[in-house]
Amino acid sequence: MYINNNELQAISNIIKIIHNSKTFFIAGHIRHDGDSLGSAIAITSLLTRLHKQACTYSIDQIPTSLDFLIGTNNIKQTIREYGTFDCAIMLEVSNLTRIGNIVTYKQFKKIINIDHHVNCKYIGDVNYIMSSSSSTAELVLKIFEQMKIKLTKNEAECLYTGILTDTGCFQNLNTTKQSHIACAKLMKYNININNIYKNIYANYNINYLKLLGLALCNIKTSLNNKLAYIVLTQNMLQKTNTTYQDSHGIINYILKIHNVKIGCVFEELNSITTKVSYRSVENINVLDIAKEFNGGGHINAAGCILKINIDKAVKLVINYINTKLVDIL
Repeated sequence: MYINNNELQAISNIIKIIHNSKTFFIAGHIRHDGDSLGSAIAITSLLTRLHKQACTYSIDQIPTSLDFLIGTNNIKQTIREYGTFDCAIMLEVSNLTRIGNIVTYKQFKKIINIDHHVNCKYIGDVNYIMSSSSSTAELVLKIFEQMKIKLTKNEAECLYTGILTDTGCFQNLNTTKQSHIACAKLMKYNININNIYKNIYANYNINYLKLLGLALCNIKTSLNNKLAYIVLTQNMLQKTNTTYQDSHGIINYILKIHNVKIGCVFEELNSITTKVSYRSVENINVLDIAKEFNGGGHINAAGCILKINIDKAVKLVINYINTKLVDIL
């Protein structure tokens, strides 16, 4: 797997900190996805095998689509962690609010920051950030390789899950030759890729399908049907007996609509907070849209949190897109 000089230096510094530390705090971002969670579990497992004191911490419950990963039952779910640690390893975390503010920077002697988002903030003593990578899992695999440590089957399945989900089953534009090479390496550990796929993408409960049906029935469009969006309210969740953990993946259906270039999902977190997710095709940049509202992500997949009610959020964002992208779309 190709590693440039800057990467090599970052990985070397990470390895040095790992060897010189005994206690580790590991966390991915809130609202787990396969990449941050899979990477966190794999690193925790590696450190444990090196006889380090390591644990993954989370403010959120593990999504049912990911609880098949070996190691999820060892994650410490907490709203606050008061311990002190030699090292924190942050995965896809731009700041501590992204893990739910369960710790402060003062609790760590060193911070390792691993990410592949183009707008990631340099919060670590070591910042291993590669926006050219499809996933954080790819970067974690390189750390294993540079340490010359073979993965366990469970660790390989966690990293494969990260690459699979962040590339959208290798269909998203962030999929690269290196993504496939990484997965080929992981498959050498006799992982069950069919089982991974089924657990993540073919294991829905009936309530999720009811929510999906309700969401798809309420798709709205703009800009000559090139912009499509869905509004998910608390009332919709109550009707289908679901939570926002169940809404993951709904946005991907929007871009399946013929001629749609941008898709948005508005989620009513509460009466004064709205989460907005963006997806786009080809060279349509939704990261700039998210940045306008203090969000982040990638060119074709981004998001933001607005401290306004969902009706105002929809009006604000859709009007902005209509104004800024009318000539492009």
